[in-house]
Amino acid sequence: MNSSTRKEFFQTSLLIPSFAVGKDSGLYGSIHSEIGGLISLQSLDLSSNSLIGQIPRELGNLKNLKELLLYFNALSGVIPPELGLLKELKTKKLSGEIPLNISNCSRLQILGLASCQLSGVIPWILSKLKHLQIFTTSNNKVEREIPSSLGDIKTLQTLNLANNQFHGSIPSKLGNLSKLQYLNLLGNRLSGTFPLDLNQLSQLQVFDLSQNSLSGTINLSTIQLKNLKYLVLSNNFLEGEISKDLCPEASSLQNKSRAHPAATTVIISCSKRRRFRATRVVSCLPRSIMNCTCIQSLDLSSNNFSGVIPSNIDNLHNLINLVLHNNSFTGVVPMQIGNLSNLQMLYLFHNNLVGRIPIEIGKLQRLNLLYIYENQMSEAIPEALMNCSSLEELDLFGNHFSSHLPNVFGGLKNLVVLHLRQNDLSGPIPSSLGNCSKLQIMALGDHKLSRTLPTSLHLLSDLTMLSLYNNPLQGSIPNKLFLLKNLIIINISHNKFTGNFFPTLGSSNITLLDLTNNNFSGVIPSSIGELRNLTRLRLAYNLLNGVIPHEIGKLKWLNFLELSFNNPSGEVPHKLSNCKKLTHVLLNQNKLKGAIPSWLGNLTSLCELDLSSNYFHGSIPKELGQCSNLIKLSLNDNNLSGNIPKEIGKLTFLNILSLEKNNFSGSLPSAIKHCNMLFDLRLSENSLMGSIPSELGQLTELQVMLDLSNNFLSGKIPSSLGKLMKLERLNLSSNHLQGEIPPPIGQLTSLLQLNLPRNLLQSPIPPRLSNYSASSFLSNKLCGAPLPSYTGLADHQKILSNVVVAGIIVSIVFSSVIVCLIMLYIMLRLWCNWRIISISSSDKEDYKERQSDMWDSGEMARGIENFWMFNSRGSVASPEKEGASSSTHILQVKTKGSAE
Repeated sequence: MNSSTRKEFFQTSLLIPSFAVGKDSGLYGSIHSEIGGLISLQSLDLSSNSLIGQIPRELGNLKNLKELLLYFNALSGVIPPELGLLKELKTKKLSGEIPLNISNCSRLQILGLASCQLSGVIPWILSKLKHLQIFTTSNNKVEREIPSSLGDIKTLQTLNLANNQFHGSIPSKLGNLSKLQYLNLLGNRLSGTFPLDLNQLSQLQVFDLSQNSLSGTINLSTIQLKNLKYLVLSNNFLEGEISKDLCPEASSLQNKSRAHPAATTVIISCSKRRRFRATRVVSCLPRSIMNCTCIQSLDLSSNNFSGVIPSNIDNLHNLINLVLHNNSFTGVVPMQIGNLSNLQMLYLFHNNLVGRIPIEIGKLQRLNLLYIYENQMSEAIPEALMNCSSLEELDLFGNHFSSHLPNVFGGLKNLVVLHLRQNDLSGPIPSSLGNCSKLQIMALGDHKLSRTLPTSLHLLSDLTMLSLYNNPLQGSIPNKLFLLKNLIIINISHNKFTGNFFPTLGSSNITLLDLTNNNFSGVIPSSIGELRNLTRLRLAYNLLNGVIPHEIGKLKWLNFLELSFNNPSGEVPHKLSNCKKLTHVLLNQNKLKGAIPSWLGNLTSLCELDLSSNYFHGSIPKELGQCSNLIKLSLNDNNLSGNIPKEIGKLTFLNILSLEKNNFSGSLPSAIKHCNMLFDLRLSENSLMGSIPSELGQLTELQVMLDLSNNFLSGKIPSSLGKLMKLERLNLSSNHLQGEIPPPIGQLTSLLQLNLPRNLLQSPIPPRLSNYSASSFLSNKLCGAPLPSYTGLADHQKILSNVVVAGIIVSIVFSSVIVCLIMLYIMLRLWCNWRIISISSSDKEDYKERQSDMWDSGEMARGIENFWMFNSRGSVASPEKEGASSSTHILQVKTKGSAE
């Protein structure tokens, strides 16, 4: 309302006795000072709104005000001292510091300061409020010690100082509050031991000291605290035995005129949220607890209790809630637990229990919640459990239950939550589950469940989560599952489902759809664009084909898209640019083509982009530099070309950059030094040229790999690479690098693999690198260990590669074989000619004469000798004149022999 309207309102409302617009009425802005004109006002309630600013001091004019409620707002400043003039005030709930003159409100009965940004301290002068019954300052920032003067307010019935910054010990004077029924000091910094004087609070019903730093023993006595119903001592440093007076022996009560009520709820637990401050009690369950036959709720969770759950647990026959999780209990669940006929909640998770679920548990007709997850229990789930007809939540996750699910599972008509993940169940999913019409969450992942999904599951109309991941389930998805309109989460990944997945798209409420690692085939349905609430879509490792539907661009809330390891083709749809909340885009190992879209740079929330192993061509769009939150960029195994853009240097959060197996050229941009969070850099198998930038030495977080191999890099290896102290693998092989290996490389103490072969490096290998294999340095001009000594000559003789050495050996062997064959041929022909001559001669004397002439004159010997004289081309050398006659004669005989 405007100023004139507001003034008119207050002028006509002077006699209003009550003005209440609290309880989330949607008010905002400040409290106007004109409200002080409502002089007849007795009650003002502006609580639980969005009011800001200071409390107007004009409220002090409301002399008849008895109730003032301003809590749960965003008011600031101090409480105006003028409020101390409101002597009729009985209820006051507001914000700011507590003014000293509040003691003037002598009739004040309720002082409520909860959740109103209160600071400072509690003034001692509050002890003058002799009619105060309720005092609460919870959820503020009040500090220092709790004033002992609070013990003087004999009328106090409720004292709530929870969730502040009080420290020091609990004042023993609080034991004087004989009418106190509710005492809550949780969530402070209180220390010291438990004051025995608090046992004098005979009217106390609720007592919460949790989440402090109290130490010593638990010395409470329910003989004195005879009306105590709820006791919470969790998250402290209490230790030692629990006092027997907490639950005295039944025999000590036999002479009492009436039964001792004792505490109906005992909580000595530790929240998982603050496990490091666990209450440390005796290791075995205190025997005195078994005497508390009137206890209705027993919470001993998150301690160090060990041993077995006592078989006489049924002594606590009034138990409604039994909470023993986060301990080290061993042994089996006692069958006597079936005698706790009033039990509604049984929490035994996070222990070391073994054995089976006792069939006696089927007698618990009132049991609502049964949590036994993360134990070592085994055997089959008993059919008797199906008799717990009131059961709403069943969680047996992380045990060793085996065999088949009971066929009568449908008997749990009230079941809402079913968690059986990570057990050893096998066989089919019972069709009777369709009778659990109230079921909302069904988690049966990590089993050996087989066969097909029962069609009866379509009857679970309230189902919101279907999780069947990591089973050998097979067959197609029943078409009737399309009728499940309330599904929010579907995870049926890592199975053997076939056919199309259209039946999973029936609910427009789906936020997560995970069908990874199945055998789904066909195209991605365009109706997937109707899942307007979808945030995670995972379809990897299937047999999907066709194009990515442009309707996927309607998924405005999508943040995780994974279509990897399928067969979709075509280009990335432009409509995907509408999905501004995308953080992960995984399209690798497909048949996508075209250029990498420049509009990807508009997805500023993108953390992971994997387009590897496709058929993308063109250059990297410089707009990718706008994806400032990118952590992983994988574009390897494509046909990309051009220069690596310097805008890559804007990706300062990048951890992984993988661009290998492309056709990138040009030099490596020095701007990459700004990606100082890189721990994996792979640029191998490209056509990069120029020198290695010395700025790479600034990437001190590099750990997994620096791979620049199989490029055309030249120049020297920069010594700055010696600063990469976390690096485990360095591969610079197959380049044109020259000069020496920088000695600082030997200082890389984390280096596991070093590959420098096939470069032009020369000089001795630094001694610190001698422990690497010789293959790390081959095909260079290097010497020294670990290379063999004959390859490390002082004159830097060129080390032959394996291919050259093999070629030389083959040449020598081949030449030797040719020579041997020629010699064998000549000897054979000579022998044949000699035989022909000897046989063809009919005159024996003439034969002898010719034989004598040949051998005596030595012509034959000279002819053979001349025949073996080869020139450089392998032809017969020219003989001397005398030798020529012999040689010619032999050739003539050879020809003649051939002719014959």
